[in-house]
Amino acid sequence: MWLSIILFSLLSLLSVGFFARKINAIIKQIQLGRATPLEGSKAERWKTMLLVAFGQKKMFTRPFVAILHFIFYVAFIITQIELIEVFIDGFSGSHRFFWHAGMGSFYAFVISAIEVLSVLTFIATLIFFSRRNILKIPRFTMAELKGWPRNDANLILLFEVLLILFIFTMNTADEAALGLSSIHLMVLR
Repeated sequence: MWLSIILFSLLSLLSVGFFARKINAIIKQIQLGRATPLEGSKAERWKTMLLVAFGQKKMFTRPFVAILHFIFYVAFIITQIELIEVFIDGFSGSHRFFWHAGMGSFYAFVISAIEVLSVLTFIATLIFFSRRNILKIPRFTMAELKGWPRNDANLILLFEVLLILFIFTMNTADEAALGLSSIHLMVLR
């Protein structure tokens, strides 16, 4: 058990270090920019920023795409609960910490919601990938999106699929292990 905790801790520290280096590089790039005078009211600027960052302003004219993005956002937020649990379990050597912490049916609801959202996100990811690469929608074939922007979008979609597969694998393995434990308990009675 200690070996798995040490290995998990080392991999986590390496990941955090890599992430911190990347964030530092991004901050340095941002700081290369020049200050420009701000126009308009502060409230209007905040509204625009929130619409662009979270609402993807253009999507309000495309409801289907807006729903697909909304599924992504909600799945991302809720999946963070499971990610927190993975870190707690990894650092402590426990298993399903929140379940044993007395969250009971609420925990089962959250895990089930993650499963449903993961299926929906998987479908949305396949739709996004096909829109970008198979259907050749005109706005995705513009010259500005060639090279890194196209690769970046495809990498994000690929990593999304991998994340979903990892979640399914983890939860399926956990259910299988739980099922085996129940069978062993029944045999022992």
